[in-house]
Amino acid sequence: MKRAFTPEELLTRWEARREIQNVMGKLSQSYLMMEEAQGYERFWSKREDVCLGVNDGWYSGAAAVKGYYDALGEKIRLASDIIAKTFPEKLAGKTREELYGVGQLGVKPIDTFVIEVAGDGQTAKGLWSLHGTYADMTPSGPVSYWDWGYWCADFILEDGAWKIWHMQDLKDINNPTGSDWAGDRMTFPEEPEFAPMKDFRFPAPNVPAKLREAYYVGRPFTETPPIPEPYETFGETFSYGM
Repeated sequence: MKRAFTPEELLTRWEARREIQNVMGKLSQSYLMMEEAQGYERFWSKREDVCLGVNDGWYSGAAAVKGYYDALGEKIRLASDIIAKTFPEKLAGKTREELYGVGQLGVKPIDTFVIEVAGDGQTAKGLWSLHGTYADMTPSGPVSYWDWGYWCADFILEDGAWKIWHMQDLKDINNPTGSDWAGDRMTFPEEPEFAPMKDFRFPAPNVPAKLREAYYVGRPFTETPPIPEPYETFGETFSYGM
């Protein structure tokens, strides 16, 4: 039988959904503002059992998740230094901090959300579609990519605020813009000015796994991540974590 909530409980649950929408909206906006490296500190739970899933595995544990976000910042800093060195006549007089993120762009708009707050009000779940694009700094210079997929997350109420507990950032489309998704990926000649990007590597997931395959011709039918359904306590529902 469907649980009946008091008006006060309904208001609290509505406020929880709004805050969760805002958490993920701010995370999305952080990429546009080149502040994604702050994502762990701003939006994630400080529990040790947090995890972040990507197509090829899990960043499991607080240190691994933080390391992923730190690497985002390191890549932005490296690319910014290259841009500043390559175009000194345009960027003269700017400090290194002012140049952070120059020549780079990431847009991660999210929509079609489904959010369920647990009956006990201690956890929540959400699923979003993502249709974005970003300029990846490569040894060939900036290359624009489509970035389509899903964000799905478990949230936990921590010190009165909703925080990300487990999250998956899954890609269905990750192809250079202007290219045929069903054909060969476009390639570009390397440029000597951008050679340092060759040496940059994101830390690999510390728990390798195949969570999702980006689209390719012949990819088997791939369902969307499971949609949240009403639940009372976290122990009686599925997890978007490991």
